Amino acid sequence: MRSKKFFKLALLVVLTIGLTLPIFTDPGVAKLNIWVSDVANACGTWPGAGRVTVFDCNGILKWPCGRYLAPNGTWQAVPNGEYRNLYFNCGHLEVEVPPGCYWVVAGNVTPILYPRPFIHLNYTTHVGIVQAHCGKTSCIKLYNPSLRLCWNWFWIGLRMHTIARSKPPLDPKKVQKIEMLIEDLLKDIPSTPVEEETKKFFNELFTESKEKQQKQQK
Repeated sequence: MRSKKFFKLALLVVLTIGLTLPIFTDPGVAKLNIWVSDVANACGTWPGAGRVTVFDCNGILKWPCGRYLAPNGTWQAVPNGEYRNLYFNCGHLEVEVPPGCYWVVAGNVTPILYPRPFIHLNYTTHVGIVQAHCGKTSCIKLYNPSLRLCWNWFWIGLRMHTIARSKPPLDPKKVQKIEMLIEDLLKDIPSTPVEEETKKFFNELFTESKEKQQKQQK
């Protein structure tokens, strides 16, 4: 008798929960599991909040049936069906998308637990590219560089264009002025080991490219 009552009670609980759950997603819908790294630390996870924007080949993704997992743990409709500045917390966001290729970027990243450096020069992470498959979850982690690392990436691009074959190349003297100005601005900001290693690598890359070009011109 007790087993029948227990069975009925269990069935009632299951039915009640089932009726209160949101409508199940189409099994063909893809999901993106998006993570943001800690500052200048690809192995870490950003503990704070921010905004994520998802792009397709035409610009910001627009899909009227889209949903994202809100920080309160509920699936919510993407506002106006546009995947722009979706709020995330603790460095993580999950979204539903149609199968396809996307690139993702996080910006406006701010701390919530204690004061930390902001997300660098242009307030965005590096771009992550991901292929989303039918009914599958694809994981992507966005790299969150420091102020110095952001400058290092721009700096090597400027230097490379001083020796680029494209015409006209950038003026080396002007690039050097920019370099001196930025380095002066950053002089009081301590460098981390990864920043020093990155700059060293970029220096070697530029020197090697310059020497190779000089040999080809002889």
